[in-house]
Amino acid sequence: MLNQLFQREPTIEEFDKFLKCFNINDIDENNSITYLSIKIYKTIDKLYDMLDILIEIYLPCKYNFISSLNTKRSLTLLRQIIRLFDYKLIKYKVGNQSIYKIEKNNNNNVKIEKYKVITF
Repeated sequence: MLNQLFQREPTIEEFDKFLKCFNINDIDENNSITYLSIKIYKTIDKLYDMLDILIEIYLPCKYNFISSLNTKRSLTLLRQIIRLFDYKLIKYKVGNQSIYKIEKNNNNNVKIEKYKVITF
């Protein structure tokens, strides 16, 4: 178990295949995703085509979520998977439309290491 969502981390090939479902060839490019682009590129159909890979990656308790995909859930999957590769999905409002962009996560948080022994 990798974390609360995943059994294992996707391989680079699986990650690229997943991004291609959203018509993203390079994650570092300036990519924008909208509800309309998800419908135009038939993202949900492409995600169903790679359902076997998603089932391998996610924990069994998430299978119901994965097996009944819609536009909103596909964005949730994208957000969860890109987080494993240190990216984040940012939502921008333009008028009454939402535009999602993938950005590198520039977290400068201090990591706390567990199980350190401090002797005085």
